[in-house]
Amino acid sequence: MSESWIRLAAIAAGGALGATMRYGVGVVCAGLWGDKFGVATLLVNVTGCFVLGLLMHDAWAPISRGGGAWHAAATVGLLGGLTTFSTFGYQTIRHLDAGEPLLAVANVGLNVTLGLVAAAAGLALSRQWWPIG
Repeated sequence: MSESWIRLAAIAAGGALGATMRYGVGVVCAGLWGDKFGVATLLVNVTGCFVLGLLMHDAWAPISRGGGAWHAAATVGLLGGLTTFSTFGYQTIRHLDAGEPLLAVANVGLNVTLGLVAAAAGLALSRQWWPIG
């Protein structure tokens, strides 16, 4: 099997796992807090940003830029299946349609701010764990 087919299969497997994890997080969060506010979406987006920050550190550059199947499976597949930017957008519009502009603003503000903080934290932690030079 060629390298590109292995990489594609790894991405597909990672995507299936990420989507399954996303569904599970949604079920658990709905059971704990209901579904009025997108807690599950916020949780998976922030977690996904953090983990992507970890995995995109230069320490992984030979693997990520060299076509490493496991890196593609984790970043493109698993995190692509886990994070839910399209759901975030839809939930924000639903809040606006329901006359809940404060929830819409909170949804955007929390997802963007916490997502950026999580990505920076993941990258900083990865740099600390695997210093280069």
